[in-house]
Amino acid sequence: MKKLLYLGLFSTAVGLLAARTTDVLTDTGVTMENIRNDALANLTAEQWFSFNSTSAMRKMAKRIPEGSRATAVRALGSMVRTYVESNDFKTHYLDWLKGQYRVDERYSDEAISQQEKNLNAVDGVVAEQLNMMEQAYAQMDPAMLQMAIRMQLQGRESDLASMDAEQRARESKEIAEVKKMLTTTEGKPAEFKKQFMAYNARKMKQEVARNVGEEKQNLAENKQRNGDYRKQKAEFDAHADYRPLLRQRLKDFIALCSDVNFDAKVTTQGYRREFVDAAYTSKPAEWKFLYRLGKEPVMEARSFARNWLADLEKGNKQ
Repeated sequence: MKKLLYLGLFSTAVGLLAARTTDVLTDTGVTMENIRNDALANLTAEQWFSFNSTSAMRKMAKRIPEGSRATAVRALGSMVRTYVESNDFKTHYLDWLKGQYRVDERYSDEAISQQEKNLNAVDGVVAEQLNMMEQAYAQMDPAMLQMAIRMQLQGRESDLASMDAEQRARESKEIAEVKKMLTTTEGKPAEFKKQFMAYNARKMKQEVARNVGEEKQNLAENKQRNGDYRKQKAEFDAHADYRPLLRQRLKDFIALCSDVNFDAKVTTQGYRREFVDAAYTSKPAEWKFLYRLGKEPVMEARSFARNWLADLEKGNKQ
């Protein structure tokens, strides 16, 4: 037997409900957090049902008079249905579903499309950056630039000791290249400026080419994983609407309620009570649970479930 939906198990409320129904949550000690967690748990679990009642709830149950139980079941059922049909429940359910299918959006069609757009835009971005660099250097006096670079090299050399081996090797190479440039253009600041601008442009293009290569490799890998993403997304989308599962849970509950024989006789054997008809002894735990709750609340719960199911079926046909 599949796990019965909490909101289908209105009869469980019989053991929890006080006679007054003006404020059923206050009267029973049931909280919206109870409803929130148990509704999702019972909708999504494979088998059995669960409801964690407190001792206070069970004490209240003993004071419920005959004739008031159906009214109480209806009141709690209405609150549960209102919650399950709310946006809060839909969000709660989708959050749970994401944990089940774990769709990785990094490999979605949209993410891959954006990666391709970014790669296609690289040339334009590089051209714009080079133009901005040229404009910045154009405003600088060649002699002042040459002096500023010499001073900058001193600071860069002092920082080498704090770098790891790979960074130090790369930085040392660049420092050596700039020093050579300064030496060969000694006394020729205009020539130094020309060579330094060309050096920076070349370095920028090399860095971009390296990054583009990495991004192309990353894009190729993401495209390979896109197939798995589509399968996961299809599974997620197929279960995104919880109503088919809800309809099945209600059908299961209605069938179970209809199967319970409330006239089944029991006998006491030592400290235990056993069914006179051995066929009932092998019934599942939820069947026996509903039997103990009694006909009045269970039949009211079945009626409520039937009405809800009818509304769901009607909405499904529209």
